[in-house]
Amino acid sequence: MEYLSRKLELLKEDKLFRYHPMCGKLKISHLIFADDLLLFAKGDLYSVQKLYHCVKDFSATTGLEANLSKCSIYFGGRLQVIKSEILGVQNYWTTNFVLPVKVTQKIDELCRKFLWGKSDTTFRIPLVSWDKVCYRKKQGGLGVFSASIWNLSSALRSLWYIHVNKESLWVKWIHGNYLKHWDIWYVKAKKENSWMWKQLIKCRDRAVAATGGIDNLKKTLSACYKDSKLQLSTVYSVFSPGSHIVPWYNTVWGKLNYPKHTFVLWLAVQNRLLTHDRLMRRGTINSNICLLCAGTASETRNHLFFDCPFSREVWLAIMDWLRMTWQSCEWELLMNWFYTRQRGNGFKTNVRRLALAATVYRLWIERNNRFFQKGVTGAAHLVKNIKFDILTICLNSSILDEYRDWIISL
Repeated sequence: MEYLSRKLELLKEDKLFRYHPMCGKLKISHLIFADDLLLFAKGDLYSVQKLYHCVKDFSATTGLEANLSKCSIYFGGRLQVIKSEILGVQNYWTTNFVLPVKVTQKIDELCRKFLWGKSDTTFRIPLVSWDKVCYRKKQGGLGVFSASIWNLSSALRSLWYIHVNKESLWVKWIHGNYLKHWDIWYVKAKKENSWMWKQLIKCRDRAVAATGGIDNLKKTLSACYKDSKLQLSTVYSVFSPGSHIVPWYNTVWGKLNYPKHTFVLWLAVQNRLLTHDRLMRRGTINSNICLLCAGTASETRNHLFFDCPFSREVWLAIMDWLRMTWQSCEWELLMNWFYTRQRGNGFKTNVRRLALAATVYRLWIERNNRFFQKGVTGAAHLVKNIKFDILTICLNSSILDEYRDWIISL
């Protein structure tokens, strides 16, 4: 591993190699713990390829190969980190213990702050409430698990096993020391009982109140069985905040969409992007002008996508390129068309969703570059970038030859 470490250290001399944004100051490209290896880089093609070549060279020299079944790659989106890492640790502990309410609230708070990021030393104001972020994707959220609700669900699973699994050693111990011929659904916690037992009883009482009675709670939990096991995710869904299924679910979460494109589109369809009209309502700025069309109109979500002459030129070019026979640059009409006429899962439908998400993302990035960095990219160059995004994801996906030929012919 020392040989690999030296190869990775040489990346410091490569001016084209870009470090992960959180590792740039210390120039950290890797961490090694015994036989575990973590690699870090900016997600651009060159930097990732440099890491790949270092590992391949190490394998060719030493004869050691990475076990692909034990390898994972994480594209540094905050949402992906929350779901795969932070909540993974949380789920481990809540599966084995009932965490204090203040701890689960702190976990949710930390996840919320990490999701929205910070500017200098202050955390940004959340653009969407945490409760809504924790909705399922079909309900308009991001599908993040709330630590508080997951903690409750884990406690209910333990209570259910005490109720039905009388042969387990730990359940026998519970019956002998705490229940003593009492029913788990009616027993009261005593002063001398352990803190953990008292927390289990509190969770039971919360669930009983939420479902409207003990019998209703037992019916609810019994309905969460699958393959002779109580499904924790199903229990969580029962007690998580509910909402109707949103019409834009398939559009935003298209199978081909890039995660970062999806996140921006998710904000856009809810009108939560910080456009100038919303910034003025917050008192952050004093004037409302669209930077894409040189201040000839006010900047709103609908104007930016795609009533603005600049964004209209970009979107029309993409629609023409994809040979879309129905075209519109009016946000409400366009969204309604996607919601009602583009609901299937065919390849071309998913490409159109990808094109929408990529265009919204690129236009938003261009708008921010003009606002913060005073840089300007022409419409033709922006169209080229969007086409590159679409072609990259399509040509690197497993698709039928006829669809590959269609993409190449565009």
